[in-house]
Amino acid sequence: MAIARDTTAKNIKPLEGAIIRRGTLGTTVAAGEIVEMQSDGYWDPANAAAVVMNGAIAVKGGVAGDVVDLVVFGPVKCLTGATPGAIVYASDTAGEPAETAGTKSAVIGYAESATVLFVNFQTVAFS
Repeated sequence: MAIARDTTAKNIKPLEGAIIRRGTLGTTVAAGEIVEMQSDGYWDPANAAAVVMNGAIAVKGGVAGDVVDLVVFGPVKCLTGATPGAIVYASDTAGEPAETAGTKSAVIGYAESATVLFVNFQTVAFS
């Protein structure tokens, strides 16, 4: 089974030790999506086809203007089919995780289990 974002909103849960911040969405976001803050200060789904400078996991979904909880560091249940210990990247598909780098490498964290992502964002490649 390949890594994917858990699309069942009620399954997306920060776990003990997660650091949660609040952010305002700039567009429609689904629970569990990888998001990044844009230059306008709003959070949109991250897309590694361009450089991703920061990242978090949206705990709940919403639309532009909604304020939602974001896991910026630590464990969050949000994946399916991940390989434990594998690096998890932001992919070229907005908001979605991958176990291989997108066009611009942005590490969102690593898989603690098939369903748990430990968020520890790093931009790896700018070019």
